[in-house]
Amino acid sequence: MRSLSLGAIIAASWLARRLSVEQVSGLGAMIGWWLGMGGRRTARAYANLAAVMPETSMAERKAIVRGAWDNFGRTIAESLVLDRLVADPDRITLTNPEALEVCGKDGRGTVFVAIHFANWELTSIPIVRSGIAPMTVYKPLKDKEVTDWLVRNREPFQPGGMHPASRATLLRLTRHVRTGGAICLSGDHRDTAGIAVPFFGRPASSGALPGLLAVRYKARVFGVRVDRLPNARFTLTLEPVEVADTGDEQADVEATTAAIQATFEHWIRAKPGMWRWFYRRWDGPYAGPAREDGDLHWGEIDGAALSEDTLSEPDTTVPGAATSETPMAPRRASTG
Repeated sequence: MRSLSLGAIIAASWLARRLSVEQVSGLGAMIGWWLGMGGRRTARAYANLAAVMPETSMAERKAIVRGAWDNFGRTIAESLVLDRLVADPDRITLTNPEALEVCGKDGRGTVFVAIHFANWELTSIPIVRSGIAPMTVYKPLKDKEVTDWLVRNREPFQPGGMHPASRATLLRLTRHVRTGGAICLSGDHRDTAGIAVPFFGRPASSGALPGLLAVRYKARVFGVRVDRLPNARFTLTLEPVEVADTGDEQADVEATTAAIQATFEHWIRAKPGMWRWFYRRWDGPYAGPAREDGDLHWGEIDGAALSEDTLSEPDTTVPGAATSETPMAPRRASTG
């Protein structure tokens, strides 16, 4: 029996097929405004803004929060017509294609770190059009039927493959980058098992996998941002992130992770209404890498923890993964 959630999505998709892309986007904005009329998430958005952008007035905060819900609603609605957005090459363009010219040509891996900005669902499309097929990761939803439907509708646009968050996926990502491949991950979510680095001047637990792969395997890192234009059109911009290289792996991973978050902060300050302010992003005092029972943890991908045990565990689904090619685990922090 089909779940209610899947039935609602299919019904919404049926309606979206009878509207123009612009109409679908506009309808999504209306739904977003309705969702943002009040509630816990809206209250959190105001609290986040007051804490990290205290220089803004209440009128400015209202405009930012309204813009965030507008954009969120549009993005969800536009996901129903993703195929039509992708089919039109003028819908989303890459502002600096020259940034990709060396990718895949010098043996170094590439890590694209995306921010939930404008329509983040389109993040990898211009990259794929440029001849690069990054591996991507998704978090399975509680409703398996909905997850299967979403994956089915996105897989045609992800030639590098969509992989469910798991230990096996973490190993595949690591192996792929180490052998010169590309991956694309979101990097602006709160990762309680990650590294606390400054974000808008406050400590924010952030996933350290991009920094770890960059430092250990000399991979290049790009921050990736989608910008929304009128009439459901978009641009994608890549910004190289400097990878720290002092020889101290732990310090370099932290510095690179902080540089990624600084890039995101710069983008958000320029267009605050395009970011999701209504999620919990910040935490307590700066604490560095999280520890559990004495072990160092470097973060997670949507719930799949990246720890020493995870990266040292052979991936038996990948030929040769149990050989010497298995990625090494992050070194332990010095005890003195």
